[in-house]
Amino acid sequence: MKRILTAATAALAGVAFAASAHAQQGVTDDTILLGSHTPLSGPLQPWGAGSTGAAKIYFAGVNAQGGIHGRQIELLVEDSSYLVPKATEAGRKLVVDDGIFAMLLALGTPHNNAVLPIQGEFNVPNLLPMTAARSMSGAAGDGMPERFGALSSYYDQVEAAVGHFAAGGANVPCVIYLDTDFGYEILEGVESGAAMAGVEVAATAAHQPGDSDYVGTLTKLAGAGCNAVYLGVNFPEAISIKATSAAMGLPMPIVGSTAIFEEAVILLGAQAGVLEALEGLYAAGSWIGMNDAKNPDLNPLHAEAAKFEATFLQVTGAPLVTGAALLGHNAAMITAAALQAAGPDLTPESLTAAMESIEVPNIFTGDTISFGEGGRTGSSAVYLSQIQGGQWSFVEKLRD
Repeated sequence: MKRILTAATAALAGVAFAASAHAQQGVTDDTILLGSHTPLSGPLQPWGAGSTGAAKIYFAGVNAQGGIHGRQIELLVEDSSYLVPKATEAGRKLVVDDGIFAMLLALGTPHNNAVLPIQGEFNVPNLLPMTAARSMSGAAGDGMPERFGALSSYYDQVEAAVGHFAAGGANVPCVIYLDTDFGYEILEGVESGAAMAGVEVAATAAHQPGDSDYVGTLTKLAGAGCNAVYLGVNFPEAISIKATSAAMGLPMPIVGSTAIFEEAVILLGAQAGVLEALEGLYAAGSWIGMNDAKNPDLNPLHAEAAKFEATFLQVTGAPLVTGAALLGHNAAMITAAALQAAGPDLTPESLTAAMESIEVPNIFTGDTISFGEGGRTGSSAVYLSQIQGGQWSFVEKLRD
């Protein structure tokens, strides 16, 4: 009798082990569960709501066609309000309580950095976050999950911009940056670009997110002889800085990164009555704006970009397509392609292999997004755009 019970117990244990061995967090026979922690409220709400909203629209189209290997894609979105503690709580909920398969479009450098160790513990890949920090690209290890970034890094963007402007005579760079992981990366990128150009950073100033008084800082930078100011800030701060600079009559170019390349700058500037003061603001980013994306002289995939715009505006009723929507659409398209390539036996390992194998056209630039074997960054391109006539306009491609 004892032998029979022991055998039965062993058999049950074997069944349980087999079931657990085949169970993959966030994947069922009919669903793939993704998650995102991002601002649905607060100053960066346009980035968070815009990107995840566009991704959901794309996934709805995929699901309507039968999904991926018979599974529907579901994206759970938790509001972080762009606060690190709230993002950490939201990320933990998504990973531990909701049991997501992968994180997608999570916004913010310090916010992602806070959640990544939780994802590493549960082997939850981080896909295409809404930050271009270098820490967003890397293989699993040292407590970190697989990390795939779609964009050239903040570091590379401003490094390229410093070289461009220094060659044109703006050879006394200065930096205004946030006292965060994001801001530090911009500072380091400017310092690297200055060293490569054979010039020195004349002055720097650190601020807190949400600061709006920059008179003292700009006075300090002007006194240091700065003839170019680089921004390690988000778009709300960039609006304040450029408007203050214009009011003070300072002529130097002001250059941000992908973090300020967003139509919300135009909309919020108009609402605040400072749109004219924003004329000339530069952004070194990883894509070009919607109007330029439809230009056949700039984008060989202009027809696809125009088709996306028409569909997006019809579905959402929005007045225009924002940079956040472009990024959300691209991220969803890349993710769906990778999930398809990973096959029906979906695991973090099969997803990683798929991400390394796919090549996805960026319909907004004509470039190809690909990672390659061992690769974790989908694009190295850097585009310089400027506010001209009340809208973002392409100026020059700084890096391929």
